[in-house]
Amino acid sequence: MAVQLSKGQLERWRSRLAGTGTNKERATALWDLARLLAGTDDRAWADLVLLLQRWTAEQQGRRN
Repeated sequence: MAVQLSKGQLERWRSRLAGTGTNKERATALWDLARLLAGTDDRAWADLVLLLQRWTAEQQGRRN
């Protein structure tokens, strides 16, 4: 990844993700985290987009 989180940032993101109550909230938080982690690395961003698209599709499949 292009960015490494500090201990404080890691705790903030753990707390934010733990505080999500729905898949929609969780997805939003994960997309925000992915953008932060990718930084300006377009290749990392593309990889994270593919990963999150798969996760989102899986989550939607579980609801149907």
